[in-house]
Amino acid sequence: MSSECASSLLVMLCFILAAGAHGGTVCTVSSSTGKEVLLGSNFTVSCIFKKECTKQMFQDEIMYKQLPNSNEVSVYVENLTKLSIFTCKCTEDPEPCGIDITPGYPPGIPQNLTCIRKTKFGNVSCTWTTGRDTKITTTCQLRVQGDPHPGYTSVMNSTGFCWSTFPIKSSDMTQLIVSLNVSNSLGSETSGPHTFTLSNIVKPSVPKIIHVNCSSQWCHLHTDHHSMDLVEVQYMAENGNWKYLQTNARRNLNISKLQPDIMYKFHVRRKINHTVGLWSDWSKEKEAKTKEEAPDKELDVWYLQEPNPPQSGNKCFRIFWKELNISDAKGKIQKYNITVLEQNTKKSSNSFPPSRNKSICCFNCSVSVSAVNSKGQSPGKFIELRSPVHSGFLLQPHKLLNNHSVALSWQQPAIAGHRTEYVVHWYPVGDIEGIQWIRVLHTTANITGLRPQECYQGAVTALSSSGPKMASIRGIFTWQSAPEQGPVPQLDWKKSMSMQVKWSEIPHEKRRGCLRKYTVYLMDKLNEDIKNYNVDYPKRESIISGLSPGQCYNMWVTAWTDAGEGPKGSDLPFCTLSDAEELLSRAILAGGAVLLACLMLLCIFQFSSVQKRFSNCCQCLQPTDIPDPANSKCAKTYTDDQGETKLYLHPFDSTISEEPENVEVEEVPNHSFTCVYIKSFSQESSSSNATQITRTTDYTEEYISTHGAISGGEEEEDDDKEQEAFLDEFEFFPSTHSPFLEPLVLTGGKLTLDVVKIDCSEFLDCT
Repeated sequence: MSSECASSLLVMLCFILAAGAHGGTVCTVSSSTGKEVLLGSNFTVSCIFKKECTKQMFQDEIMYKQLPNSNEVSVYVENLTKLSIFTCKCTEDPEPCGIDITPGYPPGIPQNLTCIRKTKFGNVSCTWTTGRDTKITTTCQLRVQGDPHPGYTSVMNSTGFCWSTFPIKSSDMTQLIVSLNVSNSLGSETSGPHTFTLSNIVKPSVPKIIHVNCSSQWCHLHTDHHSMDLVEVQYMAENGNWKYLQTNARRNLNISKLQPDIMYKFHVRRKINHTVGLWSDWSKEKEAKTKEEAPDKELDVWYLQEPNPPQSGNKCFRIFWKELNISDAKGKIQKYNITVLEQNTKKSSNSFPPSRNKSICCFNCSVSVSAVNSKGQSPGKFIELRSPVHSGFLLQPHKLLNNHSVALSWQQPAIAGHRTEYVVHWYPVGDIEGIQWIRVLHTTANITGLRPQECYQGAVTALSSSGPKMASIRGIFTWQSAPEQGPVPQLDWKKSMSMQVKWSEIPHEKRRGCLRKYTVYLMDKLNEDIKNYNVDYPKRESIISGLSPGQCYNMWVTAWTDAGEGPKGSDLPFCTLSDAEELLSRAILAGGAVLLACLMLLCIFQFSSVQKRFSNCCQCLQPTDIPDPANSKCAKTYTDDQGETKLYLHPFDSTISEEPENVEVEEVPNHSFTCVYIKSFSQESSSSNATQITRTTDYTEEYISTHGAISGGEEEEDDDKEQEAFLDEFEFFPSTHSPFLEPLVLTGGKLTLDVVKIDCSEFLDCT
């Protein structure tokens, strides 16, 4: 290397050293006890500056008081309990110097040593603890006697847990002797030696359940191949508790005494034998469900009598039954069979879950109810439907046990035997679907499952050979409060001095207990006086009298429980009628009734059948003796020699220019009737003074109609008869003409005897 290159390198080195000296820290910081100190101890922190400057010292950014003319500044620290950072710096130089000091504990004595060997030929893993977390770095070391290795080390975790894994170098080793050591900057501890028998610390590998086969009451577990002699099975039903079974089986494990149609969970673990080795870890969970069986337990059945249906002589009952629990159902219940036996007849019907009741109407009958699943049905539960007699045996007031149950007691009825069975049933008011019941053989019962702020009713029924005897229960509750809502009043009717008011029921969820009474408040708007009227529950109407005519009021209603009065419902403002208004309203009602009656009569008279019957009744009121025109004085005066009777109609009004036609009336005997027909012979006269006798070949024979209509001849008469017969077939259809507008006699001009005919059969009908 040339001299020029050497001199260049020397100059560069000098520059580097100068730069390094200038770039170093201006101070150094130290602790009297080091960077790790005992938790809560006292120590001194010192800072030495390398040049003159304005000196500052901080602990976690909090500045201490310093001596600016000294190169060394010291601070005495007391009771340090957390990690702290101490720093020093010159105000002229922003680069600080500092130290981190961590408080902690020395390690405790190693304890709770556990060593496990994975399989017979695996490594050994040991774990131990030091009692507490040292909060500073602590080293764990394990030494094996006879092993040339100096030691197997690890670092203790934050929970004070140490571990170490090492191999077994000699296959002839039967025992394991180890020593433990833990140490940190504050101290060191050792324990041992600890001796283990290798065969006792062998832990088998985790077994595996391949699959599970189940019947209705047992399951077979198939596991993987293993050489262990002892196996433990852990199994649990849904929502149940773990059960254990130990067996020497190697592969097929049989778990018996299981419940049908239940999902089970299974775990297995294994061990070399009862005295040697450790249990393996539990296998992964395996689930399997047992098969169904036909239920073999009867249902619990009860009934309540319902009101009889209209127009029926049978009695109606509501049949209730309880669901079978999972173990008794032995499968999913698909339906319920209900069989009614009545007077040697059998009627069957089905009910499907979740329904648990059925309405039945019968007379002197019994009922059988059974549950059905996919494998069969349960034995039928027979119950005889008999109307209970309200015997009135004394019930004691219920006693509160807690927020969900009460105690009930009663006196034994006189008819009850020593082993009389009692059925106590209860349900929320208005919700018979929520019925529950229990059976007891003594005169006390605890009613459970009650909801707070709910009102219940029910009964106690004594079952005896002479028939059921019942005592009703009302007003069962645990604790309650005042109603949350008030009734809504509605005016039913009112007069000048009184009125009737009704109000709605409060929803069950708003009652907050058992209602006892209602209070009706009435406020006079004129003087604001308030009166109140109490009405016992369950009545929901009241008649209020003593009101002033023509006065306005405001009304509201509240409800009460034993806990107090609830809020009022909506207001009902109203005014009473004055005396004149009430009289006018009565007159209007009477006039309306009369008008309605007239309209009804008018509608009735629109029917032709009614008209005909009314006309017949009126004709029947006429005299039964009808005078015969042929025997009149006028007819006898003008009788000729041939026996003909001639009647001459003289003009009665001299002012008429034309003289009327002369009509000759001939009396002709009719042998088929007791009266005679009057035949008219009409012929136009050529002279007003001459009277002509019409010959038999020139006259037209007509008869007087009972309806007063003019007949135009035999052909028209036949048509009228056919039309009348046709109308008689539809005589109940309304007539197109009003009976009040139809004339009694139809005329087409002058009324003469030739346009009148009398049918004597109508008179005969009247007689």
